[in-house]
Amino acid sequence: MAFYREKSPHSPAEDIMVIEDSNMCRVDENGNDIPDFEFIDDQTVRAHPLIIDLLLEAEEAERIWTMDELLAELN
Repeated sequence: MAFYREKSPHSPAEDIMVIEDSNMCRVDENGNDIPDFEFIDDQTVRAHPLIIDLLLEAEEAERIWTMDELLAELN
């Protein structure tokens, strides 16, 4: 899972952390999967990657590397 949040590790209280989860989908009335999200708490959201992509394009947010990505860079 990848995490996204503002640049500073000491971000303001209004910042929200978004956790990428490709399983976050709901089924519409026609049986199609639609990307979805849910709030885990006031400042944490679990969201489908397509929603996160739109957020990153629309807002001034920065992506933080996952542990898997860091380990892959070391190899």
